[in-house]
Amino acid sequence: MTETAVRPHPNWWRAPMISTLLTLLCLPLFRALRGLAEMGLDPCYRPGDCTSTYAHLALADHALAAVPFLIVLQWPAAYLLRPQRRLIALLPAAGLLVMVAAVMTIDPGT
Repeated sequence: MTETAVRPHPNWWRAPMISTLLTLLCLPLFRALRGLAEMGLDPCYRPGDCTSTYAHLALADHALAAVPFLIVLQWPAAYLLRPQRRLIALLPAAGLLVMVAAVMTIDPGT
């Protein structure tokens, strides 16, 4: 009995490559947006004043920290999981969208 080796698709690298390039191009812009979001803290003079604002910024920080890990982890996942390759390539962009959603939902200062 001979075992047939499962060969990966010859173009398995396209989806993660496009995702990596687009995410790395957008990452500095989104980091700048996160930095500008600090202006949402202007009316918060005492730490207990704007707890939801601090929670939103913490979520944005965690999402931005997860994006490089998602970029790196998508490569072996795309190689090993053929049917879900395109879905896996969307994960780094989803991390950026979570960051944007967290920043855009900060209440304006009163």
